[in-house]
Amino acid sequence: MFIGHKNQIDQTSTVIDVVDEFKIGSRYAYKLLEELESGRFIIKKAKVLKHGIYYSNYIITETAKSELREILKIITSIL
Repeated sequence: MFIGHKNQIDQTSTVIDVVDEFKIGSRYAYKLLEELESGRFIIKKAKVLKHGIYYSNYIITETAKSELREILKIITSIL
């Protein structure tokens, strides 16, 4: 399971493997994905075929972005 971010300025992409980066099991990662989708924090987009494997693309919603900003404010104020 991968998370990617595309920089709007220079069009570069950053991609991390969530399972490896955060040391979580793939079953938990997919459960988290299901919860994010059902909570309308992410929206499933079209599937993409790369190297013979289909990948599902998701986009993060504005609701999730605003909640993440609030969490960042709290963490920043604590630190």
